[in-house]
Amino acid sequence: MTYKQFHMKMRLMLLLAASFLACKKDGKFQDEDMGPVTVSIASTAGTINIPDGNNYILNTDQLSIPLNIVMSASAPKYFTLGIRPDEDTARKLIEAQVLPDAVLLDESYYELPKSADIRFGLDSIPVMLEVNMQAVEKHYGKNLVLAVRLENPGKQNALSPSGSMAIVVINTAGLIREDELHYLSFTNAGTLLSMPSSDDHTLGETEVILPVSLTLGGAAGGAFTLSVNEVTDTAQALIDDGTITDGVLFRKDDDYILPLNASFDAFTNTAKFDLRVKTASLKNNANRKPVLALTISDPTKHLIDETKKTLVMVLDPARLIETDITGTNIRYTTQYENTSNANETSGKLIDNNINTKFLLFNFTSAWMKLEFDTPQTSGAYTLTSANDAPDRDPKNWTLEGSNNDVDWVVLDQRTDQSFGSRFQTVKYTFPDRTPYKYYRLNITSVRGGTLFQMAEWRLIKRP
Repeated sequence: MTYKQFHMKMRLMLLLAASFLACKKDGKFQDEDMGPVTVSIASTAGTINIPDGNNYILNTDQLSIPLNIVMSASAPKYFTLGIRPDEDTARKLIEAQVLPDAVLLDESYYELPKSADIRFGLDSIPVMLEVNMQAVEKHYGKNLVLAVRLENPGKQNALSPSGSMAIVVINTAGLIREDELHYLSFTNAGTLLSMPSSDDHTLGETEVILPVSLTLGGAAGGAFTLSVNEVTDTAQALIDDGTITDGVLFRKDDDYILPLNASFDAFTNTAKFDLRVKTASLKNNANRKPVLALTISDPTKHLIDETKKTLVMVLDPARLIETDITGTNIRYTTQYENTSNANETSGKLIDNNINTKFLLFNFTSAWMKLEFDTPQTSGAYTLTSANDAPDRDPKNWTLEGSNNDVDWVVLDQRTDQSFGSRFQTVKYTFPDRTPYKYYRLNITSVRGGTLFQMAEWRLIKRP
C-alpha cells in the first residue's frame, strides 16, 4: 500500500467515526428533548365496565378484557411497567357497598400479566385480562370486581396520580342470558336407575364394566374435567327407609372401582366413564339388590346442576353375572385323543388350568363336545393359548349347538384368528340364546404345521 493510499484510507475511517459520533449525539439529544412520560390505565372515572360497547372478547370458555395502558406522550425509551391485582382495595369497596351486588374475582379464575414492556415511540399498549367463564356462570346475576394497579415504571417515568389504578366491574347478566348457563349433570339423575339399563355393559369373570353418562347443557366449548365420588349416606338412607327392598350397600374400592375424574372432550355435550363392579361382590349378593350412589363436583369449567348431581344405581346381579358351565356337563368327548403323552390328553382342555394343554399330532381338523343333562343357554366361550409355538394355535373354527347330537346349528364362526401371547384367554360372544344339550367346538385349521394345541376351552352362560 502506498503512502497516498494509506492517507486516504485513514481519512475515510476518521470521517466514518465522526459521522457515528454525530449520530449518537443527535440521538441522545432527541431522547433528552422528549423527556419522561406519565403512565395510566384508561378508564371512566377510575372504572372499566364490562360490557360497555365492544370492549371485550367472549367465547364459551373465556372472557378477554383488553386493559389499555396510555402514556402522556410517546415513550422516549424502552421501559418495563409492573402490573398487579389490588385485592384489598376491591374488597374494601365491596364491603362498603360502594359496588352493589359485587363479588371479588378470585385469583383462580383469571390471568393478568405481571408486567408490560413499553417500546420506544408507543403512546398506548393493551394488556389482556383473561377471565374463566366459570366465574361468570358461578356468580351469575352479580358483578365480578377486580382492582388492577400499575407500579414501578422504569427510566424515570411516572404514574398518573389519578390513573394508576382502575376497578374492573364485570356485569355477568350483561354478558350472557340465564338460559345460556352451562349446567353439568348425570344423564339419568332423578330416578333410581336399574343397571344394566341397556346392552352397552361388558361382562367379565372378575369385573363388570358399566358405562355412566354425563350431560353438559348449552353450547359446548373446550375440554374439561370434573370429580366423581361416592355418597354412601344417600344410598344407605334409601335402604333404611325401605325405598329399596332387599338392598345392600356397595362401597367404592370394596365392591366397585370408580375413576377420580370424568372428562368431556372439546365441543361435546356428553361424556362417559366406566364403573367397574367386582364380579365376586355381585356373586356374594346374587339374591340382593346392590345399591350405590355417585356424585359429581369441582368442574374445571361450567356449573354443577345441584338437582341432578347425584345418581342412585340399583344393580341386578342376575343380569350381570356370567357363569362358567363347562364343569356341569355330564359327558365330554373328543374326535381324537393324544395317546403319546398322558400329560397332554383331551381332558386337559377343560380342567380349568391354563398351565396344562391338549396336544394332537398330524392335525388336519378335530372336534371337542360337551353334553349336558338338560339343554343349557350359553352366549359366550373362551379359548386360552398354550405354552408352545404359536403355529400350533387354532386359526379357524366353529362353535355348534344341537339337541339330538345329529342336527347341528352354527352358533359362532371364526377365521384367521391369532393369539397375542402365550396363556392368553380370549372371550367370544354370540347372540343365539337357544338352549342346547350339546355344544361342539370344531377346529378346522391351525396357524401352521401339523400340530394342534390349546390350554383351555370354557363354555359361558351369559345372563
